[in-house]
Amino acid sequence: MISKHNLFMRSPKSDVESQPAIRGDCTHEHDPFAVRSGKVLNWRNVEMSIKNRGEKDNVSILKNVWGEVPPGKVCAIMGPSGAGKTSLLNILSGRSRTRKNVVVSQDMRFDNYAVNPTDAKMKKQIAFVEQHDSLQQTSTPREAINFSARLRLPRSISDSDVTKLTNRMITELGLNSCADTVIGGQLIRGISGGERKRTSVGVELVVKPGLIFLDEPTSGLDSYSALRIVQVLKKVATSGASVLLTIHQPASEVFNSFDHLLLLNKGRIMFQGDLKTMPQYFADRGHPLPINTNPADWIMYIAQTVDEKDLEKSFFLSENTQIESEIKVPSDIENKRSGNGEKRVSYGTEIKLLFKREFNNILRDKSLLVGRLMITGSLATILSCIFVGVGKADNSDSTQFNSHFGVSILVCIQSMFGTGAPTLLSFPAERPVFLREYATNHYSIFTYMLSRLFVEAFITIIQITTLVAITHWTIEFQINFFLELAICYGLAMSSTALAVMLGCAVEEVKTAAEFLPLLYVPQMLFAGFFVATSLIPKWLRWAQYLCSLTYAVRLFVGLEFKDCGYESPIGSSIPTNCERVFTSNEINPDHFWLYALTLFAIFVFFRSVALLLLMKKATKYY
Repeated sequence: MISKHNLFMRSPKSDVESQPAIRGDCTHEHDPFAVRSGKVLNWRNVEMSIKNRGEKDNVSILKNVWGEVPPGKVCAIMGPSGAGKTSLLNILSGRSRTRKNVVVSQDMRFDNYAVNPTDAKMKKQIAFVEQHDSLQQTSTPREAINFSARLRLPRSISDSDVTKLTNRMITELGLNSCADTVIGGQLIRGISGGERKRTSVGVELVVKPGLIFLDEPTSGLDSYSALRIVQVLKKVATSGASVLLTIHQPASEVFNSFDHLLLLNKGRIMFQGDLKTMPQYFADRGHPLPINTNPADWIMYIAQTVDEKDLEKSFFLSENTQIESEIKVPSDIENKRSGNGEKRVSYGTEIKLLFKREFNNILRDKSLLVGRLMITGSLATILSCIFVGVGKADNSDSTQFNSHFGVSILVCIQSMFGTGAPTLLSFPAERPVFLREYATNHYSIFTYMLSRLFVEAFITIIQITTLVAITHWTIEFQINFFLELAICYGLAMSSTALAVMLGCAVEEVKTAAEFLPLLYVPQMLFAGFFVATSLIPKWLRWAQYLCSLTYAVRLFVGLEFKDCGYESPIGSSIPTNCERVFTSNEINPDHFWLYALTLFAIFVFFRSVALLLLMKKATKYY
């Protein structure tokens, strides 16, 4: 029979915990597992409420929450669903603050220094591992950890030292067997859930943080994988870091691996202290732990089945019992991680690494590029088969001219459609990865956008070249091949700029898909070929100047029909087909350079707005 005492015995060390430290693999100063003096994190008067419209009283999420994380300890936050676990973790990590209808207040101390968790300097001390792993799916664990280390550690550390640190981290996390396998995701097969979670931990540990926060790190994992995660965290805590995690209902082996426990119930503290004191605490209040029972299951059962008033009578939901101590004078405690004023890596390094990762993404997930090229090639082939030789038709014949003019418009529309839609959908899909990396100071928004621009420009030129190469000679366009390519490419890049702006404005792929009509319909309405610009109401006519399709059509049609004799014959009062098109679309051959510059200006404008939107959205975590 297993006694209650045995239930609280520490589980034996796993292969992760018992692995010998690798000496000489990385400098002691930046070794995440090097022993250092730890610091106490404590807090009190943490409250969070939500304002409801039309209601006098706010809905309280957290009420006078207090607690601490001793140095070198693993502290778990437990509680029923809706108890406020994630809300508390987000407040302590600076990810939640007062805004709009959310009101947050807290008194947080780090080694008894009053600190603001939302301050950028304090955030450098905090590593946050989200519940849902936001990792680049086509990267390997080795690449993900190396990417984080190179961008977040000082530039004075050589690439070879970063590689050694990465190898050390791979070994300590037990990832050697999958270090060079792609991480994967919903559509790409990769490493297991436990390996993915350990990779997420490793990505954050490379900066040797003083505080490590994890939201449900064992969610979706089997008991063994969950235990390995906790044992890795214990090893990090032993080196001097403070580890705080939320967990719902762990297995007994995982629960017994914790050092400190904070039990929340309906936004209030039900228990806070050393795990060893928990059984006696519950027994003193009339709820002793039954023999052969998982302690985690028991305390969760009490929290969910005992009425709140009865818990108050039993002195479970107690007020803050911490002794208030004098706050130390503010200092540069938050700056110690960066040490000696070392500079971070250059913008050039950020762009190089981001571009390399994006390029690897194309090579490893070829379905993205192949799919776009197949769609573009198929549609271009259909156009070529239907309109074969139309470019040499007699433009004086209205029917033949309409076909010639129509296919010119269709090629422009295909340039816009084929590139804008995939770009619009890709930004929201990659948003979680960007938010995590930007929040942890991997790179600036500018370098991120610039590297994405390089990749988009590369994919777009391949796609547009495919379209123009198939259509130009089969349709027998009169415009020069390279001019057609330049116009279609300029239109495509302007279209992707608008798509990027819309993608930065939304948060989900589903929402982005609903924005697709907004990307295309106004372009076609204001371009002038469905309805003459002069017939559009004056109060709406200004919108044409923001439509890249308008200027691309003017360039394409103007150059395609420049030699068809758009002026009426001498003595004739009837305009030619070319003249009517030039007039209705406001095409002036003397303004071709102006149209090209305007197309470029639209590209720059939408890219700039996208940058501003992303800067605004980058501070929103959930």
